[in-house]
Amino acid sequence: MPTFPVETIDGGMSNVLFNPPIMTPKTLQDNQATVKETTRRSRRIASRSFGILVRSSLACLALTAGCSHSKKFHAGEGAGHQTASEFLTQISRSDPLKTECMPDYQESFGPMDIDIQTLTPEQFHGMSLQDCIAFGVANSKLMRDLGVTVLRTPQVLTSTVDPAVAFSDPRIGEEAALSAFDANLFASSIYDHNNRGYNNNFFGVNGLFRQDLSTTQFGVSKRTATGGLYTLRDVKIFDRNNQQSNRFGAYTWDTFLEAQVRQPLLLGAGTEFNRIAGPGALPGQLNGVLLARVRTDISLVEFERSVRDFVAEIENAYWDLYFAYRDLDSKVQARDQAIETVKRMEERKQGTSEKEQALEQLWRFESDVVDSLNGRVLDGTRSNNGSTGGTFRGTGGVRISERRLRLIIGMPINDRQMLYPSDQPSLAQLDFDWENSISDAMVNREELRRQRWVIKQRELELIANRNFLKPQLDAIAAYRMRGFDKQFNTPFDNDFQEWSLGLDYLMPVGYRRGHAAVRNTQLALAREAQVLVEQERAIHFGLSNAINESRRAYENLIIQKSRYESVEKQINAIELRLKSGQVEQVFVLLEAQRRRLDAMIRYHQSAVEYQLAVRNVNLERGTLLSYCNIFLNETPNSDFIASQGIQRIGSQDSSTVPHYRDPVISTPTASPQVSLPDAIR
Repeated sequence: MPTFPVETIDGGMSNVLFNPPIMTPKTLQDNQATVKETTRRSRRIASRSFGILVRSSLACLALTAGCSHSKKFHAGEGAGHQTASEFLTQISRSDPLKTECMPDYQESFGPMDIDIQTLTPEQFHGMSLQDCIAFGVANSKLMRDLGVTVLRTPQVLTSTVDPAVAFSDPRIGEEAALSAFDANLFASSIYDHNNRGYNNNFFGVNGLFRQDLSTTQFGVSKRTATGGLYTLRDVKIFDRNNQQSNRFGAYTWDTFLEAQVRQPLLLGAGTEFNRIAGPGALPGQLNGVLLARVRTDISLVEFERSVRDFVAEIENAYWDLYFAYRDLDSKVQARDQAIETVKRMEERKQGTSEKEQALEQLWRFESDVVDSLNGRVLDGTRSNNGSTGGTFRGTGGVRISERRLRLIIGMPINDRQMLYPSDQPSLAQLDFDWENSISDAMVNREELRRQRWVIKQRELELIANRNFLKPQLDAIAAYRMRGFDKQFNTPFDNDFQEWSLGLDYLMPVGYRRGHAAVRNTQLALAREAQVLVEQERAIHFGLSNAINESRRAYENLIIQKSRYESVEKQINAIELRLKSGQVEQVFVLLEAQRRRLDAMIRYHQSAVEYQLAVRNVNLERGTLLSYCNIFLNETPNSDFIASQGIQRIGSQDSSTVPHYRDPVISTPTASPQVSLPDAIR
């Protein structure tokens, strides 16, 4: 008995015993019949097996030659300690081909090409805050941030083309929604050669029917804003056959003009539904002109918010660099004072203990100077690190902060010049009125305006989805003017005129999908409304903190200034006593120098904190862009496009005739009418 190896579940091999049944024929005829049948089956199985084998071999060759990528494993030299299975399971790296759409960016200078120790005034480039903002906005196609999001999650970055991308989206953009109402030209030409036999002598010649049939049509169809479909087509039919009962020979021409109208009366009817959902919409698949416009408005608000955050990040980097320079100046001054203290002790030949205390403080200040000059790669001030605009966190040195400013405004990361802020923090006290501030925030904040557009989108979807609770009832009308052979007269004297009228009705029993769409939209609308309430509460919270922070920062600024003046007077008194020869303990002077350094740094920190606190109040109020003299404009358009836009704005004005106003999204305004020529000028 032969055995066949079979692979088991765990990958091993086992032998399966094959014991075919023995068939014993009862008679000789049965035996012969059985042999013939067995031979016939064997041949059939052999031919099938051979065919399957050939097809399998060809398929394997095709896959191996065209679709597979195999690795070559060479044992011995060059193979290392890897086994063949380890080598074959490695990931094969592949890089895309280089194209002109993949630009290279490489700078000419490195971080060590500038000698910090021998800087001249010509190597410093002063920039004001307004210059940095203007440079950053003018040279940024992407709204950068200080968290280097472009490397971690580049898909969340906003660019200057995002609103245009949303507008021109071929799936859900405004142009895609408007294309549903475009006229469509159609044409077709089909040729058939028929050769048939019938069990009837009346067809063809004695039941043998042969025919050459050509059908050509062309026309135009147009969808209207009310949901109706208008179609006009011209059809020509050429028929040549061997039918013996033909009146005019073997061939004939048939031509007709047809005009057809299909107008929904319930489901899909009306301009409101078709402008919101679009013609032919289904529950959950709404893409009308109004919804597409709302999506564009949402993208515009998101772009405005990204510009606001980008400007806030520029200001964060600017004042971080300002503080880094002030911090370095303070530590350099403290180090120089420590050097003078050590020299004075050496001249007076004081004890070793006092001298070592002064040297320890000197090396401590020297270390602080090195850190303050070069900095450490730590997280600095950036948006949403405690507040929306960013809470001051000046932890980087001059070099790190300067590179961060270069990164955010789009300048080369390394250069042979050092940027330094030329502006000083404003020390004027500002008091913000709460009522005016919260009113501005409720109107101007980008997050609230975006959420209100989202709620408007849900409201429009609810209006459209309620239409799916109606049955489909379409009115159909058609008029057809025919010509026969060469006869084709005008509609008034043509003998072959046809028309049809009818109704088409369809009602889903239960409206399960329609009810689900309405309920889903109602839940989504309730959720978005609650989100708006929570966002308004969050803005109350953020604005309250910002106003309170501005008050705290100003009060602390005055305190730190008084503290610094007191420490400065104390050090001056101690130095006068030392110059007069009075005995003074060294650690008192050293401690006073440390407190002087801390007071000076805290004073500059308080000044920056107050400046950023004032900025954060304007950000929470939604007036940061106007506070920084930034205004968003679209690209210039032609006079025709401008006139169209003015007409659309005028159609939403309460002073115009209500018939021409948008009944869905327009709001009454009290602005005066502007004439079209004056507006274009």
